[in-house]
Amino acid sequence: MNRYFFRCVAAMLLSFSAVASAEAQSDNSRVMMVLDGSNSMWGQIDGVAKISIAKEVMTDLITTWDDGVDMGLMVYGHRRKDDCSDIEVVAMPGPVDRATLIDKVQSISPKGKTPITDSMLLAAATVGYYTGDNASVVLVSDGLETCEADPCAQARSFEVVNPGFDVHVIGFDVTDEELAALQCIATETGGQFYRANSAGELLSALRATVAATPAPAPVPATSEPAEPKASQFLYAKLCETCERLNPLDVSWNVYKDGQPFYDGLGVVFPDDPVFEAGTYEVAVRFKSTHVTAKGEIEFGEDGKQIGALNLNGGSAVMFAYATDDKTIAADPILYEFFEIGADGPASEALTEAASSNADTYLPEGRYLVRATHQDISETAEIEIVAGQATEYAFDMRIGFLLPKAVLSAQGAPATGIDYEVYRTQADADAGSGRVSFMVGERNAPEALRAGDYVIKALLDYGNRPPISVVRTFPVTIRGNETATPTLDMQAGLLSHEIANETGKSLLNIDYVRESDGKRAAYYNLGGSHTLALAEGRYFLRAMISGGQTFDSDPFDIAAGQTTNVKVTLR
Repeated sequence: MNRYFFRCVAAMLLSFSAVASAEAQSDNSRVMMVLDGSNSMWGQIDGVAKISIAKEVMTDLITTWDDGVDMGLMVYGHRRKDDCSDIEVVAMPGPVDRATLIDKVQSISPKGKTPITDSMLLAAATVGYYTGDNASVVLVSDGLETCEADPCAQARSFEVVNPGFDVHVIGFDVTDEELAALQCIATETGGQFYRANSAGELLSALRATVAATPAPAPVPATSEPAEPKASQFLYAKLCETCERLNPLDVSWNVYKDGQPFYDGLGVVFPDDPVFEAGTYEVAVRFKSTHVTAKGEIEFGEDGKQIGALNLNGGSAVMFAYATDDKTIAADPILYEFFEIGADGPASEALTEAASSNADTYLPEGRYLVRATHQDISETAEIEIVAGQATEYAFDMRIGFLLPKAVLSAQGAPATGIDYEVYRTQADADAGSGRVSFMVGERNAPEALRAGDYVIKALLDYGNRPPISVVRTFPVTIRGNETATPTLDMQAGLLSHEIANETGKSLLNIDYVRESDGKRAAYYNLGGSHTLALAEGRYFLRAMISGGQTFDSDPFDIAAGQTTNVKVTLR
């Protein structure tokens, strides 16, 4: 993202009244919060990810925000890897829409780089850096610039142009080297610098920086702010019958006679090239999306563009509900969009979005959308129509499963147990279509889509395996709830001692059901052992070297009890 882009943004934010009727200037102080969403925010403080701490603190700050201060929010590094242009203005400075800002903050998933310098440039433009001294930027970062720029030098230029403009900086869990680099930004602009190493310190630092924002100076009643005027505008639209897009939302690369002529957004100023009557070749992008087009535009003798370039784009508005009433969004959520071609969906996502009910602009066509919430994914095919919003709701009702197995209804714990989860009893019987496999006794629940399931409990108590007891149990998972079934394995313990007086080696012991003569389990490491068996009647079949076998007398296994058996082989 080049510096020309940021210069255009700054100037256009001042002259938007030339595009549409200007709104009244707020008398409030203005603060642009710039939050680090780069990959390093997955680092931990006392076992908690820094991004989790930042989300909690920002949510608290937004909830209690002073209505006398206009707030904006910018995030960088949260959407794409290795992309120094990944900077998003979530909200322009103004009255705080708490619910929207909190939803956006909670959806941040760190991914990429740390473009501090360009973020400061854009933040300064959006907060009104050129128009007064009752505005400031608050930067929260946990590290160094990673996009080959010098944020300290940029801060120095701020102070030269507008000495009343401050950039306050909070170094969140930073090293001494990182501290020095970040502190320089605050020092050069006259802002405050704070070092925070915990949630409490971060919240205190944020509140202190906001308190340091100066109140606006009174404006004389007779004064009228200057309104820089754009000289020309470039227009595009999303469909043939659509209205022209806001020139601030479209970036242009313009060529004349095959040579570069203009590079910037759709607002042209007097110091930019003049579009004289004629035809120009263009490459256009809507916002930072994949909605792009190449073509020609024409200017008339009056210096105005004739018509508007059609981008043939629309938007996807995805929603994923997490509860039965279908109104509460699943959070966190990630939507990925894959173009569908003649050979099916592409292997790589064209773009992604990390929040529900937001417009994701895409070129006209068909897409496979994958929604992911925790470990659960769902897909759907949608069609994007130029100029229209395509809506789709994903059922992402997720509950949790935390089973506990006992040997009997009396509650003796069953150790050495695993759980397989299936959709139906038939699947469990066939051992096919397994949804989840839970190893051993668990402290953390397993996330599952809401619905009915069958748990197959596999008990190998003392048997290394093989599995000695298998039982299935139905369970219902409800959205946003944790099912904690207690599974009665209806099993008892067998403790046996086999004295071998044959003079030959004891090779193996089978535990045989008397009812059908089938082996329930086996053991081949000696004559003494304790294991669990399903309640019922059994006998032991011992094999010695040479293949000779010996059957014991039958014995009963009762649920929750221990049966002791002694056998002598002669």
